Amino acid sequence: MAEHDDIDAPALNEAALDWVIQTGSDAFDDWPAFHAWLEADPRHAAAYHAMSMDIEEMAAAVPVAPIVMPPVRRRWPAWAGGAIAASLALVVGYGAIETRAHPYAVETAAGSMRTIRLADGSSIAMGGATRLLLDRDDPRTATLERGEAMFVVRHDAADPFAVSVGGARLVDVGTAFDVKHTRGETRVAVSEGAVDYNPGSDGIRLVKGQGLLVRDGKAVVTTIDVAGVGSWRDSVLAYEGATLAEVADDLSRALGVDLRADPGVAKRAFSGSIATAKLSGDPRLAGPLLGVAIRKRGGHWVMSTRS
Repeated sequence: MAEHDDIDAPALNEAALDWVIQTGSDAFDDWPAFHAWLEADPRHAAAYHAMSMDIEEMAAAVPVAPIVMPPVRRRWPAWAGGAIAASLALVVGYGAIETRAHPYAVETAAGSMRTIRLADGSSIAMGGATRLLLDRDDPRTATLERGEAMFVVRHDAADPFAVSVGGARLVDVGTAFDVKHTRGETRVAVSEGAVDYNPGSDGIRLVKGQGLLVRDGKAVVTTIDVAGVGSWRDSVLAYEGATLAEVADDLSRALGVDLRADPGVAKRAFSGSIATAKLSGDPRLAGPLLGVAIRKRGGHWVMSTRS
């Protein structure tokens, strides 16, 4: 390890930026070399993660015209490398990167999605109106403050990935799982591997095909359709007996509108799928499928009984 002790911060950041640009290209295939670089020095993974997040945050801050298109795996194109590197050097500066607080928040606006790729190969897809807290010092932890996120985790038994949500803790056991925290409720759905909810003597292990609903302090295990876990990433909202209040909340976050369920229909159950891309931002188009009328009332939309 002595050969790495002389690496100064600018050189490390330059190497990390180079790897961020390379791994973001669709043509990149030298993963063995990348993993060898990560494992050569513990500082490499931390630098790569910090640099990738700085670029994500800068990209998110640039306003763009909204484009309706199916979600794709987000990778940094090779041609973006020069512009991104120049922007970092001019606007952020390596000194600023080194002195920023290690815990940081990542947010999405309603009607948008974002994918975060971590240095260890794990990824976090964020739905609309979602807020995550991450930590540069500990990239194996995340806190979901609100919204919905799909975690696809590279399992490491010696250093499991942990998600804090609603005062509880989820620990991966080789896992792909979705977590939603809205309206004071937490929902977990496992599509691969397993997740431990509040590990310990009273913990609950969820395996592929199981979900968890935590409401009013009570946790209930459910059976779920694996195919529907994280389907919102493909602009499809899938439900099995969900209340219209939950559906309204999900549509609000997916479409970027304020949609509420009238008390008269809020507790109605709905099972089915909604292709949000076909709604073109107009929640009224979902009314026939849901069996309700959706009308504009003041500055928001309301689901109510058909008149």
